[in-house]
Amino acid sequence: MSLKELFTNKIFLKNIGAAVLLLIALIWITLSMLSLYTNHAESFPTPDLKNLTLKQLEDKANKNNFRFIVQDSIFNKNTLPGTVVAQNPPSGHKIKPNRLIAITIASYSPEQVEVPKLTDVSMRHAKELLESKGFALGNILLQTSEFDDLVLEQKYNGQQLIAGSKLANGSAIDLVVGRKMGGGESTVPDVVSLNLNLAESILKSSSLSVGSKIYDQTVLTLADTLNAIVYKQLPQHDSLTRVMSGTSVDLWLRPRSTATDSTALKTPVH
Repeated sequence: MSLKELFTNKIFLKNIGAAVLLLIALIWITLSMLSLYTNHAESFPTPDLKNLTLKQLEDKANKNNFRFIVQDSIFNKNTLPGTVVAQNPPSGHKIKPNRLIAITIASYSPEQVEVPKLTDVSMRHAKELLESKGFALGNILLQTSEFDDLVLEQKYNGQQLIAGSKLANGSAIDLVVGRKMGGGESTVPDVVSLNLNLAESILKSSSLSVGSKIYDQTVLTLADTLNAIVYKQLPQHDSLTRVMSGTSVDLWLRPRSTATDSTALKTPVH
């Protein structure tokens, strides 16, 4: 049979037509199944998950047909621990059902960071080391020394701090810095057991200022506040250590106890 006769044969043409129709049908079925599998043309904006707790997040995920995974956690003192602080994809981004969303949760405690060795270097270099590790520079305590501007000690809450120990990220570390005798410096007076007004007066006369005022939990009323006395100070009193003029002294206060009432308050020595 010639080629011309083959292409004019009705049976052949019917078979070709059936094959083409079958191929079209298979392509249409395949595309339809693929569309169903991938939820083609079905998408919705990513909901805003920030500030939700994990329980609220689970409820929202079930209702909105998406999944989530806790990818990271960070500490933020201005955010409620255990709540969402970031998400990826961000809110408003179009996603398909059952999409996995990565979230970051606010941790309950700050990251613990290793304290670097800050002694035997200049104060400027020590400050750079602190900031590179995420710490803050606290009080600068000056101590008479032949080595001017050299860090002699590193302290935290009045206690000597060992390099390699760990503190919460953002903690303020005090530095004891060597300084040759000169002007603009003073010793920290002892204001423990004094009322706030008297403590402020003595600090002012020493060219120092009051920093944070931390009241004990037993201070409940205005009368308690007015009657409160200092029971702790930072920097602590040290007749050998000198600080820069203007250095702030943090004060911890609580109501005057019966025992304290029986003891006369200190009077400033001029």
